[in-house]
Amino acid sequence: MNTNNILKLKLKRVDPVKYATIAAILTGLIMLIVFVPFTLLFSLVGVGPTSSFGEGAAIFGGSIVLIILMPIIYAVMVFIITLISTSLLNWILKKTGGLDIDFEKTGLEISHIGQDRIEQ
Repeated sequence: MNTNNILKLKLKRVDPVKYATIAAILTGLIMLIVFVPFTLLFSLVGVGPTSSFGEGAAIFGGSIVLIILMPIIYAVMVFIITLISTSLLNWILKKTGGLDIDFEKTGLEISHIGQDRIEQ
């Protein structure tokens, strides 16, 4: 590999709130894609969280409430955990001087990124 085509950058900080928001939204969407079909399938078969709770699950609407609440609960939990872990990452990056990242140049200079929007 030609070393002239390597662009060296250093990661110094990640915005914890933005990163946690992205992680929470992705987790919520993935949970909707994964959790909802499995919950519906298990409720048809009679297996799952509501089958062992009996009347207690009926109070909360059975699987319907779980289908709505679980992706939201997971997204909130992931937001909090990612916020904490990104803050710790930033602290570690500050103490260690950052993280070196190598990118390959593909003909577009960093200074040219976004210029098409500026010119308009």
